[in-house]
Amino acid sequence: MMVIPDAILVTDTSVLVNFLRIDRMELLGALPCRFIVTDHAAGELTDFYPEQVERYQAALAAGHVEDCTVTDEAALDIFGRLTGTTRLGVGESATIAHAMVTGAGVAIDDRRAINEAQRIAEGLVIVRTADLMVRMIELAMLTLAEADAIKDDWAANHRFRIPVVSFAEMM
Repeated sequence: MMVIPDAILVTDTSVLVNFLRIDRMELLGALPCRFIVTDHAAGELTDFYPEQVERYQAALAAGHVEDCTVTDEAALDIFGRLTGTTRLGVGESATIAHAMVTGAGVAIDDRRAINEAQRIAEGLVIVRTADLMVRMIELAMLTLAEADAIKDDWAANHRFRIPVVSFAEMM
């Protein structure tokens, strides 16, 4: 089981979109950690998920997530190396770079980005959507049945699959 820090998670587009599509960003906002979204990841929403931008703006206004601009020189250096030498997008690259420099964890589902983050940042906390859902169950924010219903909705309607029959397998 993944331990989710009660601190800061820099959140990639992949995790955001999962909660935006089901209009449940309040779940992220209720967890005992801050969710930071880089301007690069937010830009991917505009470019690739324009139908989710309004929900994202509402989540920002409600304080469920916070935005940031990556300006730190060390983060920009890491960002440049990641975008220049790997097949990662700008959102994943900025998310990983900002987390590395600030000491935050990363909320991300993209397998390629996770592998690259683990390769370059030993000890970086990496959290997936499934880990967040398990934590929500543990905190009684969702029942197991509610979480499994969301998982099934993602699989049936949103092209996102968590490879378990039930979150009970992850607890």
